[in-house]
Amino acid sequence: ILRLNDVSKEFGGLKAVHRVNLSINGGRTIGLVGPNGAGKTTLFNLISGFLPLTSGDIYFKGVRINGWSVHRRVKAGITRTFQKSRVFGGFSVGENLAAAADRARRRSTSDGRTTGGGTAAEKDLTNWVLEVTDLSDMVDRPARDLSFSYRRRLELAISVATRPELLLLDEPFGGTGSGDLGDISGLIGLLRERGVTILLVEHNMSAVAGLADRLIYMERGRMRIPNE
Repeated sequence: ILRLNDVSKEFGGLKAVHRVNLSINGGRTIGLVGPNGAGKTTLFNLISGFLPLTSGDIYFKGVRINGWSVHRRVKAGITRTFQKSRVFGGFSVGENLAAAADRARRRSTSDGRTTGGGTAAEKDLTNWVLEVTDLSDMVDRPARDLSFSYRRRLELAISVATRPELLLLDEPFGGTGSGDLGDISGLIGLLRERGVTILLVEHNMSAVAGLADRLIYMERGRMRIPNE
């Protein structure tokens, strides 16, 4: 589903990502680990379109996506989260999810798949997401009023509501308490069961080791573990 060929990113001569080659099969969960400054988040930004490549090629489902905008990649099925929570604070929890579902609906329409607005399947997905993230009782609450932990949950819920085929999770456990660790791990496990391909950056090694099918180590912009 994802293939990187000699992907590099330089900032004024600094090689943040250097000739990375990676191939990920659909439905797998891959853990990307390494020290701060290794290039992990920069790699996420390249895959998701937040940064342009210096060189190399990125393929999603066999299609070269170099130069695609973030919006176009989301429509194609690539969604990412961030180390710092990004939600619409003035929107309610339900409105945040509805906006994400609308993006997914428009993607389905552009792909020629008929889903329709507010279908039973779409509502079922929203209800499922609310339940597994423990947000069902907070649908009408403004996102800005949520605790940090619950904003993290909402960000994951928004990501799921876009119905991604490839989900890039950037430190999903960051800033959460031990009580939330199991809940978030459980949600990621449920996404695996639904066939979502996940690329996961995380410093909590015990958490990522329990979730990932495979671990890849990055250091100084380079991959240190051979591909499959």
